[in-house]
Amino acid sequence: MADYKTVHSPRSRRVVIAIAAAAALLVPCANADPAVERVRGFFCNDKAHSVAFLAAQAKGENEEMAANAVNKSIAAFSCAFYRPADAIHTGEQTIIEDGIVYKLQSYLFLPEKVERWSGTVFGSMSTQAPARADI
Repeated sequence: MADYKTVHSPRSRRVVIAIAAAAALLVPCANADPAVERVRGFFCNDKAHSVAFLAAQAKGENEEMAANAVNKSIAAFSCAFYRPADAIHTGEQTIIEDGIVYKLQSYLFLPEKVERWSGTVFGSMSTQAPARADI
Protein backbone atom coordinates (compact mmCIF):
# COMPACT_ATOMS: atom_id res chain seq x y z
CA MET A 1 0.00 0.00 0.00
CA ALA A 2 1.28 3.51 -0.84
CA ASP A 3 2.15 5.82 1.99
CA TYR A 4 0.51 9.21 2.60
CA LYS A 5 3.36 11.30 1.11
CA THR A 6 3.32 9.44 -2.23
CA VAL A 7 -0.47 9.71 -2.74
CA HIS A 8 -0.75 13.36 -1.71
CA SER A 9 2.44 14.74 -3.25
CA PRO A 10 2.28 17.91 -5.41
CA ARG A 11 3.26 15.86 -8.44
CA SER A 12 0.32 13.45 -8.08
CA ARG A 13 -2.04 16.43 -7.68
CA ARG A 14 -0.74 17.88 -10.95
CA VAL A 15 -1.31 14.57 -12.72
CA VAL A 16 -4.88 14.36 -11.40
CA ILE A 17 -5.58 17.97 -12.43
CA ALA A 18 -4.12 17.35 -15.90
CA ILE A 19 -6.29 14.25 -16.38
CA ALA A 20 -9.39 16.12 -15.19
CA ALA A 21 -8.66 19.04 -17.55
CA ALA A 22 -8.20 16.68 -20.51
CA ALA A 23 -11.45 14.90 -19.71
CA ALA A 24 -13.28 18.24 -19.45
CA LEU A 25 -12.12 19.19 -22.95
CA LEU A 26 -13.41 15.93 -24.40
CA VAL A 27 -16.89 16.16 -22.86
CA PRO A 28 -19.24 18.56 -24.72
CA CYS A 29 -20.78 21.39 -22.75
CA ALA A 30 -24.18 20.61 -21.29
CA ASN A 31 -25.58 24.01 -22.25
CA ALA A 32 -24.47 23.86 -25.93
CA ASP A 33 -27.53 24.13 -28.18
CA PRO A 34 -27.46 21.22 -30.65
CA ALA A 35 -29.85 23.01 -33.01
CA VAL A 36 -27.36 25.81 -33.79
CA GLU A 37 -25.41 25.18 -36.98
CA ARG A 38 -23.01 27.11 -39.20
CA VAL A 39 -24.57 28.11 -42.52
CA ARG A 40 -23.28 30.00 -45.51
CA GLY A 41 -24.55 30.91 -48.93
CA PHE A 42 -27.26 33.09 -50.43
CA PHE A 43 -30.20 33.92 -48.18
CA CYS A 44 -33.18 36.24 -48.65
CA ASN A 45 -35.12 38.08 -45.96
CA ASP A 46 -38.53 36.91 -47.25
CA LYS A 47 -39.88 33.64 -48.63
CA ALA A 48 -41.26 35.33 -51.76
CA HIS A 49 -37.88 36.97 -52.41
CA SER A 50 -36.20 33.58 -52.10
CA VAL A 51 -38.60 32.09 -54.66
CA ALA A 52 -37.87 34.99 -57.03
CA PHE A 53 -34.14 34.44 -56.49
CA LEU A 54 -34.46 30.73 -57.29
CA ALA A 55 -36.68 31.46 -60.31
CA ALA A 56 -33.96 33.74 -61.72
CA GLN A 57 -31.43 30.96 -61.18
CA ALA A 58 -33.74 28.48 -62.93
CA LYS A 59 -33.76 30.83 -65.94
CA GLY A 60 -29.97 30.63 -66.09
CA GLU A 61 -28.72 33.52 -63.93
CA ASN A 62 -25.81 32.95 -61.57
CA GLU A 63 -26.31 33.62 -57.85
CA GLU A 64 -24.91 37.17 -57.86
CA MET A 65 -27.03 38.27 -60.82
CA ALA A 66 -30.15 36.59 -59.40
CA ALA A 67 -29.66 38.34 -56.04
CA ASN A 68 -29.14 41.71 -57.78
CA ALA A 69 -32.25 41.19 -59.92
CA VAL A 70 -34.41 40.48 -56.86
CA ASN A 71 -32.97 43.39 -54.88
CA LYS A 72 -33.56 45.78 -57.80
CA SER A 73 -37.11 44.53 -58.37
CA ILE A 74 -38.11 45.16 -54.75
CA ALA A 75 -35.94 48.31 -54.41
CA ALA A 76 -34.48 46.95 -51.16
CA PHE A 77 -31.60 44.81 -49.93
CA SER A 78 -33.02 41.35 -49.31
CA CYS A 79 -30.93 38.65 -51.01
CA ALA A 80 -27.23 38.42 -50.24
CA PHE A 81 -24.37 36.02 -49.67
CA TYR A 82 -23.75 35.25 -46.01
CA ARG A 83 -20.37 34.05 -44.78
CA PRO A 84 -20.46 31.27 -42.21
CA ALA A 85 -22.94 32.36 -39.56
CA ASP A 86 -24.69 30.72 -36.62
CA ALA A 87 -28.32 29.88 -37.34
CA ILE A 88 -31.11 27.59 -36.22
CA HIS A 89 -32.95 25.59 -38.89
CA THR A 90 -36.62 26.38 -38.33
CA GLY A 91 -38.33 24.52 -41.15
CA GLU A 92 -38.69 23.49 -44.78
CA GLN A 93 -41.35 24.09 -47.38
CA THR A 94 -41.89 22.76 -50.88
CA ILE A 95 -43.48 25.26 -53.24
CA ILE A 96 -44.68 24.78 -56.82
CA GLU A 97 -44.89 28.03 -58.73
CA ASP A 98 -45.26 28.39 -62.51
CA GLY A 99 -44.59 24.65 -62.88
CA ILE A 100 -41.22 24.77 -61.09
CA VAL A 101 -40.65 22.94 -57.78
CA TYR A 102 -38.72 24.82 -55.08
CA LYS A 103 -37.58 23.51 -51.72
CA LEU A 104 -37.09 26.33 -49.21
CA GLN A 105 -35.38 26.21 -45.83
CA SER A 106 -35.94 28.75 -43.11
CA TYR A 107 -33.18 29.71 -40.67
CA LEU A 108 -33.18 31.96 -37.63
CA PHE A 109 -29.88 33.84 -37.71
CA LEU A 110 -28.16 34.47 -34.39
CA PRO A 111 -27.57 36.68 -32.44
CA GLU A 112 -29.95 39.11 -34.19
CA LYS A 113 -32.76 36.50 -34.36
CA VAL A 114 -33.79 37.34 -37.93
CA GLU A 115 -35.47 34.77 -40.18
CA ARG A 116 -33.89 34.28 -43.60
CA TRP A 117 -34.68 31.86 -46.42
CA SER A 118 -32.55 29.73 -48.70
CA GLY A 119 -33.53 27.07 -51.18
CA THR A 120 -33.05 24.80 -54.13
CA VAL A 121 -34.76 24.38 -57.49
CA PHE A 122 -35.82 20.75 -57.88
CA GLY A 123 -37.09 20.89 -61.43
CA SER A 124 -40.09 21.39 -63.60
CA MET A 125 -43.51 19.79 -63.33
CA SER A 126 -44.14 20.31 -67.05
CA THR A 127 -44.53 17.21 -69.18
CA GLN A 128 -43.35 18.63 -72.48
CA ALA A 129 -40.91 16.50 -74.43
CA PRO A 130 -37.26 17.57 -74.54
CA ALA A 131 -36.22 19.69 -77.50
CA ARG A 132 -34.66 17.83 -80.46
CA ALA A 133 -31.35 19.58 -79.77
CA ASP A 134 -31.27 18.10 -76.25
CA ILE A 135 -31.47 14.49 -77.46
